[in-house]
Amino acid sequence: MSISLQEISIIIAAKDLSPSILNPEFLQYSDIVPSDWQYDQQPVITNGGARISYDNGVRVTSQPNRVAFAQAISSKDQPQFLIQAMAVKFVETLPSADYLAVGVNPRGLVPFFENDRGAHEFLFHKLFAQGAWQDFGQAPAQAAIQLSYVLEQGQLNLAINEAKLKGQDGKSVSAVVFSGNFNYPVRGEVGIKRVQNVKERIQLWQSTVATFQQLINERFLDATHQPSSNADIPIAPPAENEMVL
Repeated sequence: MSISLQEISIIIAAKDLSPSILNPEFLQYSDIVPSDWQYDQQPVITNGGARISYDNGVRVTSQPNRVAFAQAISSKDQPQFLIQAMAVKFVETLPSADYLAVGVNPRGLVPFFENDRGAHEFLFHKLFAQGAWQDFGQAPAQAAIQLSYVLEQGQLNLAINEAKLKGQDGKSVSAVVFSGNFNYPVRGEVGIKRVQNVKERIQLWQSTVATFQQLINERFLDATHQPSSNADIPIAPPAENEMVL
């Protein structure tokens, strides 16, 4: 069994970056977004941030001091990865910004189609040591795990959560959601050197996702919880805080 990737996002942090700069006109005039892209829903633009979603699965959001480019990953197709070029174009458009860090955030899940308590059993029987602490109160305990790993090029933060998702047939599916955050600081003088370092960090997205998949598949999963091979993978809703960096 292996993790099913659901979404990859690239977050760029910069000092004094105003969220109001991110609007559909800026994205199109700067050639960050092609003019023929269609909205999935009406853009939301406020003083505190923006959220612009397109029908190809790409989403652009902003908050004070950071902007995120996210792309949903279909379980059936292998879509062209678009947000890497968008993130690079963004920093090239604003070369004088005081960039601080780049985050690469992959998110995926493991469904348990034939066991409605599969995610709970995975957490409480596989990851946790057995003990009386698990049996307390009127309902099974719920868990959310936060882990941090120190890697050669930066820090990996990993969140593990139990979820109930709607499958393609409308039925509820038990799943474990793995959310990764790779934080890459950027260096160099503000200007060309800093922009180049940001672009180098963005280019790490493929190796970052590969590291995330390796960690989950080799260190957390095994063949004892094999979902039905012909079942469609459910879709997890967007992360509540997609701007983690």
